[in-house]
Amino acid sequence: MALYELLLLSSEEEYKNYFIENYCNVSPIATFDGLPVMFYPEMFEHAFYKRAIANWHAPKSSLDVERCKRMKWIKEVLNDDGIVPRKGYDKARNRYDNSSRVAFLAPNDYIVVIRKAGATWRFVTAYLVDNEWAKNKILSSPIWNP
Repeated sequence: MALYELLLLSSEEEYKNYFIENYCNVSPIATFDGLPVMFYPEMFEHAFYKRAIANWHAPKSSLDVERCKRMKWIKEVLNDDGIVPRKGYDKARNRYDNSSRVAFLAPNDYIVVIRKAGATWRFVTAYLVDNEWAKNKILSSPIWNP
């Protein structure tokens, strides 16, 4: 799959505006298998910020420019029928969950996470997977089934 080039903008405001204009204002965006995915402006901070402390309970406190640069990739990954969707992992419950779905672009170590929200799905986050343990866990997770 050929991905878009990196998105190189000069400020957080420009990245947020891009997200709103190209995702929120045109959602739902369908996955390759027809799931409608909604994007909301309030998800920007969750999806494109990082934690200063490596603890998933810690608040996200600063813009992650590497995530922002790959914002264009989200649509491409959701529409790639060559990516096998996997069940998401619920850290709080310590189990896989079919109401959460991940699409992992292995050659680029890039993941997009969506979650069931009533009749539609909701974009949760997208990022580069930065360690082998996490990559292997994603690749060995159960296949998502409708």
